[in-house]
Amino acid sequence: MFTHKFFEKGNDAKCFFRGYGSFGEINGELNRNEQELYHETDDYKINCTYKQDKYGVISRKDSFTNKSNKPLEVNCLKSRFVFEGGEYQVYTQFNNWQTESMGNWQPLVTSVSAVGGSSRTTQDATPFMVLWSEQAQRGVAFCLVPDSAWEIKVTKAGYYSKYTKVIVELGILDYNFDMVLNPSETINMPEIICYEIRNKVHMGCYKLHNYLHNNYPRRQMPVIYNTWMYRFDHITYENLSKQISLAANIGAEYYVIDAGWFGKGADWSNSVGDWSENTTGALCGRMIDIANEVRAAGMKFGLWLEPERATPESDSVKEHPEYYIPGDVESEYCFLDFANSEAREWMLSVIFDLIEKYGIEYIKDDYNADMYFDVHHTAFLKYHQGHAIFIKAIREKYPDIYITSCASGGERMEIGNYIKFDSFWPSDNESPYDEMRIYKETILRLPPQAMERWVAVHSLKGLEHFYEPFGGSKDKMVACGDAIWQNVVGVQPSFMEGYMTCGPIGISCNLELLSDEAFAHFKEYIEKIKKDRDFWKSAVARIICDTPTITTYQYSDMELSKIVIQMFTHKTQQDHFAVYPEVCENKNYILNGDTVISGKEIAEQGIDLSTPEWHDNWNEMLQIELEAV
Repeated sequence: MFTHKFFEKGNDAKCFFRGYGSFGEINGELNRNEQELYHETDDYKINCTYKQDKYGVISRKDSFTNKSNKPLEVNCLKSRFVFEGGEYQVYTQFNNWQTESMGNWQPLVTSVSAVGGSSRTTQDATPFMVLWSEQAQRGVAFCLVPDSAWEIKVTKAGYYSKYTKVIVELGILDYNFDMVLNPSETINMPEIICYEIRNKVHMGCYKLHNYLHNNYPRRQMPVIYNTWMYRFDHITYENLSKQISLAANIGAEYYVIDAGWFGKGADWSNSVGDWSENTTGALCGRMIDIANEVRAAGMKFGLWLEPERATPESDSVKEHPEYYIPGDVESEYCFLDFANSEAREWMLSVIFDLIEKYGIEYIKDDYNADMYFDVHHTAFLKYHQGHAIFIKAIREKYPDIYITSCASGGERMEIGNYIKFDSFWPSDNESPYDEMRIYKETILRLPPQAMERWVAVHSLKGLEHFYEPFGGSKDKMVACGDAIWQNVVGVQPSFMEGYMTCGPIGISCNLELLSDEAFAHFKEYIEKIKKDRDFWKSAVARIICDTPTITTYQYSDMELSKIVIQMFTHKTQQDHFAVYPEVCENKNYILNGDTVISGKEIAEQGIDLSTPEWHDNWNEMLQIELEAV
């Protein structure tokens, strides 16, 4: 049923592959070598190679090769996994602007599918599905690593009339996929990462985190100041300059100017695609002064760019219409054709000039529009291949540059782009509560280090006297409650500490509006995180409890030698909590640096957490640490 048996059974190619085209349908005898399956005819060969790590994480890579002496048209290519019939549940996630990674379970009655049909790989859905057997009380998590429009589909299918099988298919989306393959040419199908799970809360996500850490390790996770939630596009030299020394003092390592720095005069929106500095509006040609001040303050300078989108009115589209794909009838945008090598090279030259002129060491790469029809009829396969070449070329010329992926927030937040980029701007919704919900569900399919933690807060004055009898802090903070500061929410310092943990820290607000107490608190916590970065950059995460009143995360190494537990409370009426972390029962642990407790005792009795006096448990965070001795 489960992962160790995936490749052992079935001698028909249709058990492992689905495909058709001018060559007919893939069907026939399956051949086997060590960690390899393949089916071969005079016209083509379809091949599957796989490997499994010591924690049971399987990486499967399939390919299709034209063996004939004539072109072949390919219309469908999918990888298959076949399970026995029974009662199953399926977990999938919807993904959209400010509603990223919204997941839920549903019973498998007929079919369930998740589709990413646009040029942004997580528009509408994420390439992640979990199949759970109600009978076995275990399941399999599937992560697709897309480099095209994609589909994951699970179907309950009849088998000899009386019986059923359950078939999972993953791969390139059939729509708009009419690809012609020349003799000896190969299509590499999307990689599949899968593993057995025995827990429906964390879904075995720590296994995936470890796999990705080992294969695609992160550089040190930086602290970034970004101008967007401070002034949006209403930027001047004067207001940006005021934030530089404050950003450096609080601990920022990069200072990034977001959208609005380019264009002509007061209106930059019609100049999207023209990546040259606005000399009559915004900074009025003084961006080099800002960049120099940033470096003088000990930080690195960064810039927001959106290479893929342009307006028809832009000079770039007028001068090079052959480099752009017109949008559909209702679209106000054009799209750089990354399948066109000349277009790529031209845009690279534009970006290289910017990097050299301003000394750019950080790029926020954005993509705020969608294509749903691929003019090359490859389901955006050639588009994404070209984009990967583009990002690689920047890294080869500037190996130390840090590149964040943003696509209206999290519309490209998946493993394929995790491999290409350093981290993600996970959402334009900067409410810490909504961001923590997004984080909770995204770590089921990505490591926690993938997501930047953006802090957009102000200090609130004038309420101090109401709180004095209760001994609480006189300093109150409000955070952005959406994407545009139209709503604000109160937030506790402890919650913000937990929110800022285990990922790149982003700060985007008016630092002049932080009280001295709040500024000092953030500075102190950022220093603490920096000291522990070696642990945080490779920690794996588990969700060990998720109820309406508490959510508890466990961070650790895979050997469970160091463990950090963070409990977030949500208006609970408890003052004592029992936490049962995953530990090694044959180890002894130091609890919070002073008490020795055995792993066996922790496993059997848990650890008691108590809240301080007058702690109301409304969106607070409690933390404990365990270190093996």
